[in-house]
Amino acid sequence: MTNSQIQFFFLLLIMLFISCKSTKTEVEHDHQSETILLRQPYLQNAYADSVSILWITNKGENTYVKYGKSGEPDTKVYGTVVNEGNKVRSTVTIKDIERGATYFYAIYTDDKLLASGDDYFFRTEPDSDVAKFSFYAMGDIGEPLIKGGFPHITSNQINNLERKPDFGIGLGDIIYPDGESSFADAYLFKPMEPILKNIPFYPALGNHDWHVDPNKNFEKEWKLPNNEHYYSFDYVNAHFIALDTRDGVLYDAENQVQWFEKDLIQAQAKYDWIFVYFHHNGKTCTYKRDYQSVIDLYPLFSKYNVDIVLNGHAHTYERLHPLDASGNVIETYRNNIYDYPLISNGFIQITTGAGGKIKKNWKPYVPGACMKNIVAANAHRGHFSLLKIAGKRLEFQAISSIGGEVLDAFVISK
Repeated sequence: MTNSQIQFFFLLLIMLFISCKSTKTEVEHDHQSETILLRQPYLQNAYADSVSILWITNKGENTYVKYGKSGEPDTKVYGTVVNEGNKVRSTVTIKDIERGATYFYAIYTDDKLLASGDDYFFRTEPDSDVAKFSFYAMGDIGEPLIKGGFPHITSNQINNLERKPDFGIGLGDIIYPDGESSFADAYLFKPMEPILKNIPFYPALGNHDWHVDPNKNFEKEWKLPNNEHYYSFDYVNAHFIALDTRDGVLYDAENQVQWFEKDLIQAQAKYDWIFVYFHHNGKTCTYKRDYQSVIDLYPLFSKYNVDIVLNGHAHTYERLHPLDASGNVIETYRNNIYDYPLISNGFIQITTGAGGKIKKNWKPYVPGACMKNIVAANAHRGHFSLLKIAGKRLEFQAISSIGGEVLDAFVISK
């Protein structure tokens, strides 16, 4: 081989190397410029005529949703983006939609279709005050699988119900261990993905959510009414109030209690049902202590016709006999724990705090064994609670996360 041939051969190799490197760089550049869905869409603030849809991508400057009653949504609504550097949060609020309807939706960022199909839908609030609806409640959810958590199992059980609930409420400790946004996807949004994309979720803060600044974490993940720490919303003939019990002492206590009483006053005679939910328990026979800041709210529950109080914190299930303003059992109902009439001047308190983890090596008190003698029913199993409303009739079930057995059930007929 001559020198000129050798030089030509090496020149050819150099050109091939440059070409391959250029192609690789272009491929890498194309991949970096591609819009990728980092968090599946989830529903917030689903009211009579509006709903918000949120999701997260790696990049994006414009975002919108197409929605419609058929499987091929065609009405476009633009939203807003918040760029956090390594990820972009999208929020689209759809307004002026029909009550009592089912809509399918598709999400887009920078004109790229990111998610659509039969599983991407939302239902609007029924248009009749006597319409039937249901919701689920569970607390202490976002525990990692590697530590024995099971939010994915509970989520699948809810997803497999014959009729999906219209919405869900979270009873605090939404993301373990410290409520940090950096753990939100792995510990909560991914395990609960099957239900969050078509069932709106309204969480309350727990003590673990307070380990870091919730203003920089909790509020960033959710789009909730009022100041997000304590808020209320209506659904058909029911009123729902979420409170923030922080670490067992109410957050912003004076203002929160004033707001709470005012909200209760405004709800009187407008709704058939009033539900209050938060993280810490009041009186209990679980392994948790009694929290006086919650017990101090008992007079308001009783005075303003609160029907059911739901909390988490204890990773177990416990239903108390109806209590009065002083926290004493209303003896009239002690022997009729499965079929209640209207409960006057009293309320039922339920701990349903094993949606994602359970207290190991602990057995609940059997009813009557606790010195307070306040327990109507309990079960130490992973579970969620399902409440069905039909006019002035309420059906309650505590359902096992594994197997779907009914652990406890009762009805209230007003």
